[in-house]
Amino acid sequence: MLGDSVIRQSGQLWKLLLALVALFTGSFAPLVPATGIGWTSGTILAIVGYAYGIFGIRCSECRCMWLWEAAKDAGWYKRLFGEPSCPACGHRFREH
Repeated sequence: MLGDSVIRQSGQLWKLLLALVALFTGSFAPLVPATGIGWTSGTILAIVGYAYGIFGIRCSECRCMWLWEAAKDAGWYKRLFGEPSCPACGHRFREH
């Protein structure tokens, strides 16, 4: 799925993974008291993860915020995770 994606080809897969880890940790860790993460800190962690993904994953050529555009138009997700070029400007990335 991510093999030829623009996220991987542009070298930003690590940003997506970091954002997802923060989002899911903040969302589910408060359900397990042993984690020591309360609802307030979990909510903050989830929001920071989501915001990092939205604002941090972008095209290096046209500066388009890919996940922001995908949140507005669900058709972008298929292009982000299935095509090797920027959905906004068409810039084709080579794997870093």
